[in-house]
Amino acid sequence: MLLKMRVFITAATVLTSLLSLTLAVPAPADSAAITDVSTGIATPGGARENSSIIEIPDDASITYVGDQLQVLDANGTILHTFPVEEEPTPTAAAAPALKTGWITFASWMNNGDSPIKTFSTTWKVPPEPQAKDGQTVFLFNSIEPGKQNAIIQPVLQFGTSRAGGGAYWSVASWWVGPKHTFHTKLVKVNPGATLHGLITLTAHNGNKFNYNSKFTNVKGTSLNVKNVAELKWATETLEAYSIKKRADYPAGKTVWSGINLKLANGNVPSVKWDTAQDLKDGVKTTVNKDGAKDAKITITY
Repeated sequence: MLLKMRVFITAATVLTSLLSLTLAVPAPADSAAITDVSTGIATPGGARENSSIIEIPDDASITYVGDQLQVLDANGTILHTFPVEEEPTPTAAAAPALKTGWITFASWMNNGDSPIKTFSTTWKVPPEPQAKDGQTVFLFNSIEPGKQNAIIQPVLQFGTSRAGGGAYWSVASWWVGPKHTFHTKLVKVNPGATLHGLITLTAHNGNKFNYNSKFTNVKGTSLNVKNVAELKWATETLEAYSIKKRADYPAGKTVWSGINLKLANGNVPSVKWDTAQDLKDGVKTTVNKDGAKDAKITITY
């Protein structure tokens, strides 16, 4: 996703007295932030056209091969073939911005010589939001290329997206490229369940890299992407659409713990997490423990 084109939720009229309320207390509807997906269907990469979003089987691979984009099942059988999109490589021209609703997040850019080998995060499924207003809420750890024109992510979702869903929590892995979007089948999860999202560099040759995304403790969520640019920008993110009031978010906090990054050379990088906030609406990210080993980051709604 193009950072400079991020679209953050903006507040409607917010009374000064409401800003002093705790985040677990829902604000009146007229003081809430509102973001709508008006030009497409919600994905954790922004609004996309329906025809460009494809569900793939568990452990399938999205592979860039010459002038084709191929989707292969776990046995190597070709399921789909598309003309190659603008490849997310360092030499490709900049892709159009991904329309997003990133609300608040923490991020780190790997500018070193060794690529990120693994990026893992543990968190619990929050309680369901008090209000059911047709909102879509995404929570995920992710990595993007330096151009930020694509993203791989194990995603926790409340509400509906192109992958399906409803007024409940579910998980899937996603690859959102400059043009096409792929996801595994949604798997329903219960509030209070522990999730472990893992992104792994599985191979690389020159400037072509292969990655896997999955929830290690939820079957059916493994997704592979091959022959793409190095993924450098790691995030812990809250993204949301069609938010009408504070009660459309879960109450309280989401704590990302056990955040670990390791490089391909075996080293643990020196990481200082940057944050982007939605302070006007009182939704924020706090870095409780910095670094790349057992880091801890909290989203407060």
